[in-house]
Amino acid sequence: MPREALHSFIRQLQESTAYRDHVGVRTVVDETVRRIAALPEEGAGALLREEIHTLRDQLIPLLQGTKAPKRKEKKGEAVSPKDAEAIMGKDRFFGIEAVRKAFPGITLKPEHIPSIPFSKEDLERAKELGDSLRLRIDKAPGKGKLNMQKMQELLQPVFDQSGEGKVLYDTDWYENEDFFTEAPELCWVLTSDGVIPDSEDKDYLEQTEHIAEYLRDTVYQGKKLPQQYAEAIKELDAQKDDIRQLIDDDNWEKAAKRLADLTLNKLTRRIPVEVLYDMLVSFQNGGKRHLDDMYDWTCVRSSDGGLVDVGAFVPGGVHVDHWRPRSSNDALGVVLARKF
Repeated sequence: MPREALHSFIRQLQESTAYRDHVGVRTVVDETVRRIAALPEEGAGALLREEIHTLRDQLIPLLQGTKAPKRKEKKGEAVSPKDAEAIMGKDRFFGIEAVRKAFPGITLKPEHIPSIPFSKEDLERAKELGDSLRLRIDKAPGKGKLNMQKMQELLQPVFDQSGEGKVLYDTDWYENEDFFTEAPELCWVLTSDGVIPDSEDKDYLEQTEHIAEYLRDTVYQGKKLPQQYAEAIKELDAQKDDIRQLIDDDNWEKAAKRLADLTLNKLTRRIPVEVLYDMLVSFQNGGKRHLDDMYDWTCVRSSDGGLVDVGAFVPGGVHVDHWRPRSSNDALGVVLARKF
């Protein structure tokens, strides 16, 4: 199956009821997207065929168990970008025009922009929390992926001309890491522009437990959690004691893998390229440096097993680091990202 046809097939899956309602389906599809994004642009035909066979084999049993949609359709029509901007306000809405301003040369036809997956009520609550609605795109101008490497190539000349400093601080340690060439997903997302309250000074497991608490007690206060989050928190509760034991025994590599694989972290934490993307779009549309003195701990592991964090957006460039799951400090928190 050609790469473009495969991407079209995956987009159809992402728009399906099963993807929205079944956390297992969502996890399988998202992992496949990440693996495909890491494949070379040329000569990957056999690997693409292997990915589609793997995707099929993993989805069939999950879809067979999805007998009927569990999700109730939200009342009213889908929220348009214009209506969403009116709700969120210009400072917290980053649609296609903001993306074009951030990355010169970007072209995206209106029919290729995904629909906003949030209700009016969702957006009003997000505004109350101080969150932003963002359109993320995956393609760079011309050909290729809009990965961290490409963002640096596109914007460093712009930064040089305006005297804004560097896009990325020293990239030596991670220029050969997979995450450096990974692209964002084409989607709309709600983000807390700063780290969520009280997520600092916690190790990675404590942060993950705090995400669950924040969803229950703040984001969806007084409301029923969406099924995806409820199932993900149930998974966390079932595994957290075992993971804590791994951390206490200093079996940190296995603990880091278990933590990165938790569905709740995949659903709510950003990957490194998404952190950089969101910061650059905000900066190019108002000059505000998000996470200028903080780091966002992502759900991606480096090749040595550490959990990658991105932040400290200063004139010297965005910093990228990696820590063992036991680590914690007052500048290491978590930004909440929601795609549904």
